[in-house]
Amino acid sequence: MDKISDLPKIILHDILSRLPYEDAARTSVLSKAWHETWSSFPILVFDGSRCVRLHKDRKDPLKIQENRRKANSFLKSVDRTLVRFHHHGFAIKEFNLSMMFFHPRFMPHLVDRWMKIVGESSSIQVLKLELELAGCFFGCKFDSHAVDNYYYLPPDVLKAKSLTELVLLGRIRADKLIVNHRIRFPMLRILSLFKVYLGHEQALEDLISGCPMIEHLILEHCVGLENVKVHDLPKLKSAKLSGFREIHVNVPSLECLHLGNDQLEFPCDISIDKCRNLKVFLLGAVSSVFISNQWLLELFDKFPFLERLELSGCVTSESLMISSSRLRVLSFEACVELKEAKIDAPNLESCRYSGQFSHMPAAISFVNCSNQVDFDVVFPIEFRMDLKRLRAFLQNIAPRNVMVSLYLGIMKGSSIVFHEDVLQNVEVPLPRIKQLRLSVDEETEELCVLLINDLFWSFRPAIISLNLKLCSRIFLKLLLEKLRCNNEEERCCSSSQMKCWWHDLKEVKVRSSPKKYENLSDCEELLDSLPINFFSPNLQLNFELEWDSLHTSSLSGGSINASPSIN
Repeated sequence: MDKISDLPKIILHDILSRLPYEDAARTSVLSKAWHETWSSFPILVFDGSRCVRLHKDRKDPLKIQENRRKANSFLKSVDRTLVRFHHHGFAIKEFNLSMMFFHPRFMPHLVDRWMKIVGESSSIQVLKLELELAGCFFGCKFDSHAVDNYYYLPPDVLKAKSLTELVLLGRIRADKLIVNHRIRFPMLRILSLFKVYLGHEQALEDLISGCPMIEHLILEHCVGLENVKVHDLPKLKSAKLSGFREIHVNVPSLECLHLGNDQLEFPCDISIDKCRNLKVFLLGAVSSVFISNQWLLELFDKFPFLERLELSGCVTSESLMISSSRLRVLSFEACVELKEAKIDAPNLESCRYSGQFSHMPAAISFVNCSNQVDFDVVFPIEFRMDLKRLRAFLQNIAPRNVMVSLYLGIMKGSSIVFHEDVLQNVEVPLPRIKQLRLSVDEETEELCVLLINDLFWSFRPAIISLNLKLCSRIFLKLLLEKLRCNNEEERCCSSSQMKCWWHDLKEVKVRSSPKKYENLSDCEELLDSLPINFFSPNLQLNFELEWDSLHTSSLSGGSINASPSIN
């Protein structure tokens, strides 16, 4: 007997709220009781991108007609649901609407009606609204960047005094609402605005002043807003601010701050000195900030509790010395001027370096750091990969007991540069890394064979990890063949003074997620079972490799187990 179905609706709704939304929706077919439960479920999510997709041929009359039909069907579905909830007095706790095909002439009145129903719901806690203009869906043209075509947020939204989270994304105007009405959201904890039109600085001031309990604030590329001042928010814990000429933050309670300019060319004036309790600082592509040793000294002096520092696309001096007794997490991404970094951080737990092969990777050394530091290295490769340069980068990491994970994303058509002297120096201990994560688009058999051999000649990974969705079929097939090769004739090295890398490989174990494949034969059977044009499943494969220690030097600890467990 199904006793769960007899539970009160409020408990059943709580059960559904803990499931992924699609799984929660599937419960409606289980029984009449579950159908009724789903019909009154107070979390409403409407994603138009699931119904209407942008076609490549935007002028095709048939595609335009199909888009109109699907868009009308989506709009009617949203309307019927909200009218039914309003008619029966069902509670609405969360309303999430995403439409990438908003039409400024035909749709505003519908969205106004929905906002009225949602605003009048006394239980509404979360409101997420995303609107993008796309005339190409309907074969008509209008300026998607013209502010007059934006959707005007209606006053009915202000009735939702119980809101704890407000997220507005895309072509939405909030300036007139803020100017003409007193904003008051006394329970709001999360405010996120992306590409929303605010008009001017005072509108932001008025909005924030009516939300004194905000804990998390996100403001990104708000149209018409050049200067951002954040203050008088005593509960604020985290803020993300991006795309502004001036940023002034005076919030002593702030613990996490993310500042960015997203490659915008204009300089950004930043004032954050009053945020003395800052623990996490992420700085991205702010060209007016020059990262030097002096800047770092002042940073750690101003923010004595800083534990995490991430620099992305920043302009730096060629050599940096990072010294901090509290720093736990450090990241460099696309800091192309950086040639050398010395890190003195005894409590450092993880470090990430994302480089570009168009520039020489920096030499990274760790001073007074724990031998348990995880060092994650990422190289997306679009054009050219120089394995000699990569191997030199790995060998220059100091000290040798740092645990290194390496990601290589190799795009189709990337050229691989391999040097004969790498082979000649094979007697020098080869770098051995904790984990090699691969994403390989290449589909040419000859290049895939070259890549596999060259990678193993260059270093010895303890684990190779790859996702079937991110690797070409031919690369995976050849990798499996290489790893399981046990024929001595196939391993023949008579034409060379050196032994093939195969001879150093002692054992291969397979771990997969989901856990369906336990050996190389299982993986080959999986590959053979998939149709040629079939999209690969979302399957993670991990090959644990045990190597002869004669030709390897451990970059992952003096006594690393070549076959650690995989979660």
